[in-house]
Amino acid sequence: MDARPPIDGRLSSGASMTATNSDRVLYARAFITDRDLCLLEWLHDHQTLTLEQVTAALYDSRRAASERLLRLHRLGILDRFRYTTSGRKTMYSLLGRLGAEVVAAQRGDPTPRAAEVIARQRRIAMSPYLAHLHGVNQFFIDLIAHARHTPDAGMMRWWSERQCAEPLRFGSVSMHRVRADGHGIYAEGQRRIAFFLEYDRDTESVPQLLDKVKRYEQLTAQGGPAWPVLFFLPNRARERQLHQQLGRRLIATPVATATREALRTDLCVADGIWLPVGMQERPYRLIELDTFSDPADDAALARLDRRPFTQR
Repeated sequence: MDARPPIDGRLSSGASMTATNSDRVLYARAFITDRDLCLLEWLHDHQTLTLEQVTAALYDSRRAASERLLRLHRLGILDRFRYTTSGRKTMYSLLGRLGAEVVAAQRGDPTPRAAEVIARQRRIAMSPYLAHLHGVNQFFIDLIAHARHTPDAGMMRWWSERQCAEPLRFGSVSMHRVRADGHGIYAEGQRRIAFFLEYDRDTESVPQLLDKVKRYEQLTAQGGPAWPVLFFLPNRARERQLHQQLGRRLIATPVATATREALRTDLCVADGIWLPVGMQERPYRLIELDTFSDPADDAALARLDRRPFTQR
């Protein structure tokens, strides 16, 4: 007879365990698919995702995604919270205690204490930067969703701000002063583009954006990769301001901009919406920015990426 979770659906100690399999993670393994493991890894690295984001990246229907998230929630693998803004309620999923234990086991990390998991959940749910985090994650989710439906396309790496700042992520140089919002490597066919993301919500002045560019220039001067810095801006007016300021001097690292205004229902961030600074004769597709970039080849991946992200 199959072992079943208790009435509330969670794998609490005791009642949900079989006589031969009393470990929570071992018990949960029977319920977890490779797609679930991919989602848990994302939630560990990128904190929280909405139902819509999970659907776009991993499922073919909102109903299938919703049913699976509910199942994982009832098992205690995921937890969730509602966030209301402008009268709209959004459901966010994050790691539950069991999900955190599963990821720790998979990565060979120490098992997190319950208090640590709860504290992390509260920090995420109450963060004043939740809208910014949502926007950053949406950028990468859009690329992953695009790659799912594009032959020979793939998201080869997706790193968060925290991952970028970890020691030795980029050889001997440190990203902690740069504080990129994210880093990725996207591929189409034989072409690859590595980039850093700066997701702008118009909460900083243009001089502050220019200071960020200077920090990337310092990174390149210290031996870091000269990969494009993508400024994803809210509107065209802000984009014009940034280009005007950057166009007044030579910059030592490639910079390209796009606006959320440019996105239509038939366009995504992989499409021809990017304007490289100093090369504004036409918009470029994301993959075409490899023309202005250090290569993101196999040797670079082996040197810089100790745990590459591979979409399952």
